[in-house]
Amino acid sequence: MRLRPLARTLAAILSAASLFGCAAAPGVASSTSNAKLVQGPPISDIVTPFDKALICLNGRIARQLVFSVGAVLDQTGKESFTDGGVGKFVSQGAGDMIQSALFRAGATVVNRRDPRVATTEAEWRVRDLSRQIPSNFYITGSINSLDFIPGSGAEVEVAGIGARYRQNRILIGLDLAMTDANSGLIVANVPLQKQIFSSEAGIGVGRFIGDQLTNVDFGGREREAIHFALRQMLNLATFELLTQVMKAENFAECRSFVDRAHGYIDHTKTAEAVAALEKAKSAARAVGAQPPGAKPAPAAGPTPAALPGVQMGVKAAAPATTPAAVRTEKPYAGSSGAFPGAGGGKAETELSDQAKAQAILTQ
Repeated sequence: MRLRPLARTLAAILSAASLFGCAAAPGVASSTSNAKLVQGPPISDIVTPFDKALICLNGRIARQLVFSVGAVLDQTGKESFTDGGVGKFVSQGAGDMIQSALFRAGATVVNRRDPRVATTEAEWRVRDLSRQIPSNFYITGSINSLDFIPGSGAEVEVAGIGARYRQNRILIGLDLAMTDANSGLIVANVPLQKQIFSSEAGIGVGRFIGDQLTNVDFGGREREAIHFALRQMLNLATFELLTQVMKAENFAECRSFVDRAHGYIDHTKTAEAVAALEKAKSAARAVGAQPPGAKPAPAAGPTPAALPGVQMGVKAAAPATTPAAVRTEKPYAGSSGAFPGAGGGKAETELSDQAKAQAILTQ
């Protein structure tokens, strides 16, 4: 019984020491002093698992093709402003994320996210809007579903010792489309969804020490970062939109960088085109033919010394290495625009602007 007053005295001393310790803690200071700020992890650039696939497209998209991003709206209708709510559940900057993805893919991008500077300068007559570069393609869409899936869990306690585990999920979905600015025709479309995972685990111990009940509880929670997961979805969707209007042999290598552990798209025409290309390659190898998309081997011939009119020691003219994107000779010859409506009602021998843009993509 004599130990009880001593325990109370020790508890009072520890409580006082805790209060004095809090006064020196980061973020706490006197009214006349600045609080010391806590230094967290360093700033870094944002890298997603789909960046390699986007970077692989750099150089495969003609530079004279111009892309822009229109409205990509949050249409989930989910928000919370009361009882400590955080406002909108979904980022309002999805369009800027897509613009970054296009830039990473090496596409030529014009800014249509905020026209206020251009329109203000036009009103001041210091800018001629007719000199602005027009878009060939623009991307629009919405984040249109955010469903909270009921979770489940379990908790077991035996003789004052117990463990618990719970998990919950959020299902988020979006739809993006790429439109030909010349005709308004949608040339690519992709719907995507992802489950955001969260879990909680812990262990608790309860024991009587003398006649005092003591409880000790340890636990932790983890959840995917919603906005980072959304950025990954938008990066994958941007890659899919760009490749839907390209030939399979031009993007099949890049698609191999999409790790299925992070995301996959199996029910679009790009997946079908890549599967058909691999099947054609396998068939060609089986008969010893050249696989589709492979560069032909140089033909064997006589040595330069044996060619008439070739002098030894004189370098031959280097072959033209100008990229297709900047050649001046008929870059659209032989193209028909491989999507419906490419002719636009014109004669079959006359290529529409839409077909020209398609031809540059597929070269």
